[in-house]
Amino acid sequence: MKLSRYQSAVLALACSAGFTHADVVTLKDGKKLEGTITAETPTSIHMRYRLTPKIWDDKDIPRSEIAEGGIVKQKPEEVEILELRKYVPTPDLLSAEKYEQLIQDRLRPFLNRYPGTKEAAEVEKMMTDVLEEKEKVVAGGAKLEGKWLSREEAKAESLNIKAYAARSAMLEKIEAKDYTGALQEFDKFKDPKTSFAASVYYPKAVEDILVVIDKYQKQLEQMVREQPILQKTREDSIKKLIEPELTRLKDAIAREKDNWKTTYDQERKTTKWFTPYKYDLESLKALSKSLNDEKEYLKGLDLVAITKVNEAIARMLRADAKAGKDKAELTKLGEAIVEGETAAAGADATSKQFYKTVFTAYRERHAYFAQMLASAAPAEAQPAVTGAAGGSAAISGTATPGMDSKVAAALAAASGGAPAPATPAPGTPGAVGTVPGAQPGMAPGVVPGAQPGVVPGAQPGVVPGAQPGMVPGAQPGMAPGTYAPPQQAMPAAPAAPEEEEGMSTTTMILIAAGVVVLVILLTMLGGGKKKK
Repeated sequence: MKLSRYQSAVLALACSAGFTHADVVTLKDGKKLEGTITAETPTSIHMRYRLTPKIWDDKDIPRSEIAEGGIVKQKPEEVEILELRKYVPTPDLLSAEKYEQLIQDRLRPFLNRYPGTKEAAEVEKMMTDVLEEKEKVVAGGAKLEGKWLSREEAKAESLNIKAYAARSAMLEKIEAKDYTGALQEFDKFKDPKTSFAASVYYPKAVEDILVVIDKYQKQLEQMVREQPILQKTREDSIKKLIEPELTRLKDAIAREKDNWKTTYDQERKTTKWFTPYKYDLESLKALSKSLNDEKEYLKGLDLVAITKVNEAIARMLRADAKAGKDKAELTKLGEAIVEGETAAAGADATSKQFYKTVFTAYRERHAYFAQMLASAAPAEAQPAVTGAAGGSAAISGTATPGMDSKVAAALAAASGGAPAPATPAPGTPGAVGTVPGAQPGMAPGVVPGAQPGVVPGAQPGVVPGAQPGMVPGAQPGMAPGTYAPPQQAMPAAPAAPEEEEGMSTTTMILIAAGVVVLVILLTMLGGGKKKK
């Protein structure tokens, strides 16, 4: 099992407890010995030193073989501080519990053992920094890629924080050369329940795992070639044995195969990636085929386009947290939607369908937030929100009201059509933020007789057309995480998120994942019928 940097530092410090005195002796030939000088005489020293990283040796060293000034003695605090320095800067996403463990088990004991030393002053500074970071975590903050996020920022970055942790776990498996484990971790990025495919770390994870697949393929190819040789060697060994050794070997082989089969069955329940067994040729071939299929699929992804889209989604999620209260954030939300749709227009078909559903859902949120702001504003006329995301989706190749004219022209040219007409002026029929049927002099977005901040026909605080507690688009009686096929009619706009909790990022993007899965299933079923 691969240890994290935090765990490795703890282990190293614990192991060094029995050797808190480190001396370095440099010989005239340039060789350095690290260990502990246990005795000295005018002509020699006796030293216990490291022969290898794990093996210690004792020997007498004549002073005539030691270089001038070649004996350097370290105090215990000088040795221990080297290990403590490995904790700073602290790792990303460290929990409050881990911070407390570091303080109570490492930093505070050091201060108690070596008070008044210069090393203690350094550790006191470490303690102050660690305590400050712990308080940030307790308050809901998080450290991501060395940067601290506030509670509100951490909530907006929830998807990327979880995806970052998943990629970190995958990288640890890769470093340990646990390729099966790395592939299992990567599967979390493709799981619709996580929505990690919409995170900024998905393209990076794809690049990481493609390197793993190349290495794993070579390893499996060699195992496939060697399997017949290994099998024959084993069979020949069995033929040469007599009782009771024969029975013991057969029993050992049976136990080994049963243990692998048990592990294999458990792994296959949740993933297509399983621990290979060098004697089972069929499973080796099956695993090799799965690797080839995975590589072909991932190679077909346009990572440049996906990176741009997912970065736009990240900006969209940050703006979404305040878009219902801040016009500037609403503008950022609209701009992010348009930028994301424009980038998604060049993605592969499966990704395009996924993104279309995501951006459609957030267009509805943008429209709802715009109506909230308009309803809360004074009755006098106000300009429409710039960067609005109404109208046709750019992902479909058409222009969007509020879109930059150059972007609209480019999209129109790409789809073979004419540039979209200019956005109508505020207050005119079809203008962004103007509700059809509004009377002259009324604030944009306000329907006659409507209550301020309430969508027409809806109860205050209730999403139009939605059942309480249900995900927008889900049908009554459906299990959480399952979704109905998209209808031709546009769904009602989702409700604005609450100030503290907010709408779950995963919930919004899960809808997209569900639609993509449905489309794939329908395609497969259609293909099956044609074959018949």
